[in-house]
Amino acid sequence: MKKTYRMQRGIISFSLMAFFLFLWLLFYQYYPLLVKMITFIKLPNVEPNIFLVLSSLIAVSLFVGWSYRNKLWYGIPFALSHYSTIKRLRRQIKDARFEDEHEFNHHLVLLPKIKITFDDNQNRKSGKIFIQNSIEFDSKLEKMRIDSALSNFVSERQYLSKDRNWYVYEFYAVESNNQVEIKSVKELIDWSNKTSNDYSIRLDERTTVPLHHMGLVGQTGSGKSFFIQTLVEQILSKKVNHDLFVIDPKRTDVYQMAKRYLGSKQTADKTNALELIKRFYEQMRNRQNELEDYFVSNSNTTYKEAGLPALILLIDEFGALRESWKTLTKHERDEIDSILSDIAFMGRQLGCILWVATQQMNAQTVPTAIREQLVLKIALGESDEQTYRTLFSSGVNIPPVQFAPGQGVYSFPNMASIDKPRLLIVPFCSFLNRNP
Repeated sequence: MKKTYRMQRGIISFSLMAFFLFLWLLFYQYYPLLVKMITFIKLPNVEPNIFLVLSSLIAVSLFVGWSYRNKLWYGIPFALSHYSTIKRLRRQIKDARFEDEHEFNHHLVLLPKIKITFDDNQNRKSGKIFIQNSIEFDSKLEKMRIDSALSNFVSERQYLSKDRNWYVYEFYAVESNNQVEIKSVKELIDWSNKTSNDYSIRLDERTTVPLHHMGLVGQTGSGKSFFIQTLVEQILSKKVNHDLFVIDPKRTDVYQMAKRYLGSKQTADKTNALELIKRFYEQMRNRQNELEDYFVSNSNTTYKEAGLPALILLIDEFGALRESWKTLTKHERDEIDSILSDIAFMGRQLGCILWVATQQMNAQTVPTAIREQLVLKIALGESDEQTYRTLFSSGVNIPPVQFAPGQGVYSFPNMASIDKPRLLIVPFCSFLNRNP
């Protein structure tokens, strides 16, 4: 069996330690007896502890090297987790003959360097594995799946580093698949505030995103309504008084919650949805005029730097709402589509945010001009292939996971691409079941 250079160094080091310990035992216990027995010649006096010191120096150097490689300064649990993961990866890469043979030594193999970083060094629930790239291994690394080498972790996506020198594998703990239960509004707010601020929202245990246009898809029973209500609770709890407008054509739980918190002036069903959308659009135009001078003197800024709250238009069951507009004239339908497109296209910098939720996503349900501006894309529960392709991209790769209510995938710039969305597990807010 071929050995790695690290294995060879380990064998040599431990062999030397054993040899020096043997010499220490020999000169400590048996050599004095030999000196007494041999009288015709005077044997030299040998200090046995010198061999103990040499053995200890090797042991200390091995420990220091191990501690440095496994970042012992983060704690013993971290170092042990780091060591065991690296060891499994190296063993399986070697067993897969993923190795570089030295030109003059065919008995030893050189494995690619491996580094691990955790997003949180205390919890260690997610992180990245870096495997050094090379011309010889590039194609293998691109296709390699490392899940089998990760104990209690799952790799969810991989990509090349910016300098192309490393393949990066993002992973998360299997226990992260456990859905968090939140039993009160206060508990939800406390949970949200751990990672979010006045201009961001927390989606699950691992994900916090800034306020942005959002497209949310979920069939009946996917947990979509519960998720929307948790977002509403978060928005209303912010120190900045964000202005929320809610349209729910079916008058479901989202409508009742908004009516209770926001009042009838900012809540609508399909009857007065057009009026509310136009009123929101008017406020956006007013804000545009208000911020015009500010943007001239403060380039590359947004409403946040101006200290303004967000204006959020949440439309639940968007597909059902557009279906009800078929009774309108073509001019009226085109006008409302144009308004929503303007909100989606111009609203981000102004702080006029559009959240669209629907059961299915296609060109008929959500116009392309609107859909392309929905930067935060979320699909909860099981959806059909067309919905995934329309919401994310035609080449989207959905993880082969059976999604329970409250589970799904999402994409957001610099966090999860539209081709490879990440797993999302939103909290189960059991207190919402008790709301009247």
